[in-house]
Amino acid sequence: MADKLPEDVLRTIENYKNPPNKLRSVQEINARYLQMLSAYKKICFKSAKPGDDTREQKVAIHSEIKTLGWVLGKLDKDIIKDITENSNRVVYPGQFMK
Repeated sequence: MADKLPEDVLRTIENYKNPPNKLRSVQEINARYLQMLSAYKKICFKSAKPGDDTREQKVAIHSEIKTLGWVLGKLDKDIIKDITENSNRVVYPGQFMK
């Protein structure tokens, strides 16, 4: 029994060798950001059927886009601009100036 390591120690050593939450590259994060913008656009322009509520999906994707944008170092106004350009919202002239 003394020659066997407990399972949690073995699992810790294995996770140290092959971490489950490895850091992502900027290219991977940017690709995910663009992928989420595309998904947001599809949901916004999808014709809603009666009783079809996509609000929760939109909120989840919106929050992921904002988080990924922050990780990329984008300003809030630039992230909102990207979201607005990929939605069915009206963009008024001069809305994103400054």
